[in-house]
Amino acid sequence: MRFTLLQSSTFLLMLLTTALGTGCQPATPPPDTIVIGPLYTSNPQQPEAEAVAIQGGRFRFVGSQEEALKLADSNTTVIHLDNAVAYPGLIDAHVHVAGIGSALRSVDLRSAQDFNELVERVHARAEALRPGTVILGTGWHQSKWAQPPEGHLNGFPTHEALSRAVPKHPVLLEHANGHSVLLNQAAMDSLGITGESIAPEGGVIVRRNGAPTGLLHETAIKLTAPLQHYDLKTAASLVDAAQWHLLSQGITTAHDAGASQVDLAAQTRMAQEGSLIVRLYSMVYASDEGALEEWLARGPLLNDGDHRLSVRSIKVQADGALGSRTAWLHAPYSDAPDTRGVLTFSLEALSDLIATTRADNWQINVHAIGDRANSEVLSVFAPFTKAAVDHRFRIEHAQHLRLGDAALFAEQQVIASMQPIHLSSDRPWAINRLGRQRIEDGAYIWRDLLREGVLIVTGTDAPVEPVNPIANFYAAVTRRSLDGTPETGFEPAQKLTRQEALYAMTLAGAYAGFEENEKGSIEVGKLADLTVLSQDLMTIEADRILDTVVSWTMVNGEVVYSRNATKAP
Repeated sequence: MRFTLLQSSTFLLMLLTTALGTGCQPATPPPDTIVIGPLYTSNPQQPEAEAVAIQGGRFRFVGSQEEALKLADSNTTVIHLDNAVAYPGLIDAHVHVAGIGSALRSVDLRSAQDFNELVERVHARAEALRPGTVILGTGWHQSKWAQPPEGHLNGFPTHEALSRAVPKHPVLLEHANGHSVLLNQAAMDSLGITGESIAPEGGVIVRRNGAPTGLLHETAIKLTAPLQHYDLKTAASLVDAAQWHLLSQGITTAHDAGASQVDLAAQTRMAQEGSLIVRLYSMVYASDEGALEEWLARGPLLNDGDHRLSVRSIKVQADGALGSRTAWLHAPYSDAPDTRGVLTFSLEALSDLIATTRADNWQINVHAIGDRANSEVLSVFAPFTKAAVDHRFRIEHAQHLRLGDAALFAEQQVIASMQPIHLSSDRPWAINRLGRQRIEDGAYIWRDLLREGVLIVTGTDAPVEPVNPIANFYAAVTRRSLDGTPETGFEPAQKLTRQEALYAMTLAGAYAGFEENEKGSIEVGKLADLTVLSQDLMTIEADRILDTVVSWTMVNGEVVYSRNATKAP
């Protein structure tokens, strides 16, 4: 078809009229933020980029610095990474959020040499927590200190120095014998303990000149129950403590591997109120009957609170752990021939659960460490994976497999959710549990699984291991302990490449949560989550990987953590 002169003139006039009618404004507003790279994208079609433009919490442009800057106006914030490197927001595919929060607020005081060191430890923990968070400590014993504390009562400390050092966090420190506790002033204020308070029968509120000293003995400890009660408020405080720690480690999405009913209630409320900053993909813990009943009736929750919370999976625990010799094995433990571990969840109940939840397409994620547990879970999965349903079943840990079972993962399209850091921590002694042959054939066989076409996603299992994606990456690509041994790595043929390790903690993690269209890679239209590290994990020498630190973390286009807290990056 050919335009006539009249048609062409009319067309040009229409264009001019449209432009004038819109005030000659561009079709889309300028970006809020431009980040000048380098950036690794985890997008196979565009693995690296020089810059990204962000608008409305999503990536609007991914490409060259020159083209990105053309989109800016005077209101656009431009961030130069300088010597740092950006990656898609890192995804930890297996953590325990409440456990992280609980560990953060708990202080081990057993080795404190004196009361001053005790106070220093509690103060250091308080510095990392938001005001109002309850701090718990255990294990102090005044008789083991080098010298008695200033102002002591028969060797026992009183609250004054602790209250001065930690004024904004309620502190409860349990004596090693469990018969006494020490509170700071914030804790006494929270509990309403004053000079007029009456101790329950059989208990003592220790006073000096009529004022409470913070020391409680015997049944008076019952007065502290509100500080230790696990309710919605406590659960929310643990989520809050955990989320800021996760963000400080570059984690923008965490898969909560087994959340209780109260944990899920706290997460849901925080998402709806806008106080949940980190993104959570939470698994309903099947052993919490209240949680399971509530959520099966309620149905999956997707992208609540501006994509901060999804609850669409169920966590089942099929066996125990290698350390306690409760991981379920086909053959006896090499160092305990009288045991093969235990099954901790009925296989029939697992099958019934899957059948019950298919209509709502709940994802089923099963903890299985021993080779027998993995084999049996795969057998239960098998009939359900033949239907044309995008099930994305997961086996959490998949730590020790029977020869041939890697192929079953691939055949059934079961995701292997693994923790490379467990190899670093456990491999030195795991050989005693399994023996060399079983270790070489089936333990931590990442390469064998990939070769079969299995999707591997990685996590840290925090707080079992620290929240440290850098250490996890190091373990994946070197298969060494964190002390650097052995130099060649344990069973080095099973190492991941650096690209594979990054993929496992970004786009693969997103896929494992049905979220690959929203996150996991730096692509136009996806959520603007970034993790910026001090070094290039793809090119630095292996010995330097563990020196890498998180420079800053971005969620939804906003910098939510910066190592240099005094100024934005």
